[in-house]
Amino acid sequence: MKRASLPQIFSRDVTAIHCVGIGGMGMGPLAIYLAQLGFKVSGEDDAMTEAMRLHLVREKIVLTSAGEVPEGCELLVCSSAISPQHPARLIAGKKNLPLVRRGELLAEIVRDKKLVAVCGSHGKTTTCAMLITALRRANFSAGYILGGLFNDDEVSPARVGSTDWVVAEIDESDGTIKRFSPEITIAVNLDWDHPDYYRKLADLEVTFAELFNRTKRSVLISDACALSARTTAQLKTAVPVFTFGRSGEFRAYVTSETDGGLELGLAGRFPIRQAKVHAQGDFNAANATAALAAAQSMGVTLAENLLAEYPGVRRRQSVLHATPELTVIEDYAHHPAEIRALLGSLRRRSKGRLLVVFQPHRFSRTAQFKAEFAAALAQADRLYLLDVYGAGEAVIEGGTTADLYAELRRNAPALHVAYYPEHGTFTLDGLRTDLNPGDLVAFVGAGDIDQRAREWLEQMARMSRNAKRWDALAEMLRARVTAATKIKREEVLAEKDHDARGRSGADLCRACDDGGFEHASPRGEGSVGRSLYSGTRF
Repeated sequence: MKRASLPQIFSRDVTAIHCVGIGGMGMGPLAIYLAQLGFKVSGEDDAMTEAMRLHLVREKIVLTSAGEVPEGCELLVCSSAISPQHPARLIAGKKNLPLVRRGELLAEIVRDKKLVAVCGSHGKTTTCAMLITALRRANFSAGYILGGLFNDDEVSPARVGSTDWVVAEIDESDGTIKRFSPEITIAVNLDWDHPDYYRKLADLEVTFAELFNRTKRSVLISDACALSARTTAQLKTAVPVFTFGRSGEFRAYVTSETDGGLELGLAGRFPIRQAKVHAQGDFNAANATAALAAAQSMGVTLAENLLAEYPGVRRRQSVLHATPELTVIEDYAHHPAEIRALLGSLRRRSKGRLLVVFQPHRFSRTAQFKAEFAAALAQADRLYLLDVYGAGEAVIEGGTTADLYAELRRNAPALHVAYYPEHGTFTLDGLRTDLNPGDLVAFVGAGDIDQRAREWLEQMARMSRNAKRWDALAEMLRARVTAATKIKREEVLAEKDHDARGRSGADLCRACDDGGFEHASPRGEGSVGRSLYSGTRF
């Protein structure tokens, strides 16, 4: 490929880029977009998911081992979560390679485009994905860079379009949002988050006010967000500001909701009067309203069915398992407002109990919002806590799962809460034994809880297969012995095993039983020959 066909990056001629943290939902789609532009892209990640790997390999992106920076690399781009001591960063320093953050490179790549920036605290990935879906359905060839993966593996999370428009999710968490000057800005909502970077709410407010001031064509804000209204009221430019929502200038309201999705009534600045959305919940109605408003602002001719086949985004109410006996979902919610909206929606839809497994994300966020987390999580019927996923942060005082557990015990004492410090497998074992037919289990968080959910489901499936084999064996024996012979299933076959301190599995402290917790010994979990299987069948 000729150098002339590639855009300059930071006024430099660059052809080869290495991405550290390429398995992340921000870095992976950016790498795909760069590869489609014609750059030679490589990358590494020690927590790569198979779903992301599939997309990267499809674009012929070279995946390397940790610290393996390919010869010829001219630029290193890192996720903000990558430590300065990461091997690739150290190699870049020795080779004097330019190093930038992901958000900085994203801003540079879209600098000369008509950028539709999707930003805000909660729902930006879903809103961005809905806008992309509407544009694709309308045959409007905008480029896009999503901050996640579609549920449909055939739909790429990034695409170079044939117009000057590009849709991208931009993130305020590390300050790189200050580098963007959008054509259109969609602020889904504003809420204080990332207290490690924004020490007070006013700091976040200033950042978004500056972004709105740099926006060229229009700003779209939620009619339900007072902070957005307050921020736009202070603008120094004449950029038009439009509201979306149930009472907004772009107005939409739910006329019906079924398992197949939502039907919205449209009014205000919308030229059509209804729309179908393949999603559920009031928050998704708001996200869809924002997406349709943005599409119209870009010049798309709206139609009723633009979101009728919206495929959804991974880790956004993704259904992992569904039978009449058990439904299991996963969701990326990691802020109290997101969890409150998610559990409220699930509570209305669930016919059985709502069991929630929660993995806090970042010690700083847990410390700042543990009271709000406790209030939001109290909507569950039973709660199972995992240790904080640090995302590169060091432990800070007041920011551990133990601190969140203590908050729950003070403010929601009636809630069943299970927590085994440093032994998440015990917590998930407890979830399995607690199941009743008809339960809905939600795995919630932004760390590696999605992998935990899949491992738990696989364990459940294995146990179910084993149980069926024992059922078959029991039936075979009944056919061969006398009627007086008793055949029993799931009986204790020997004395309980004991841990090093002589405690049996039944004696181990569970946080939900006596208001305390302690480190549990792996040897104390259960007895020899204990129940072959109990719980919900698959």
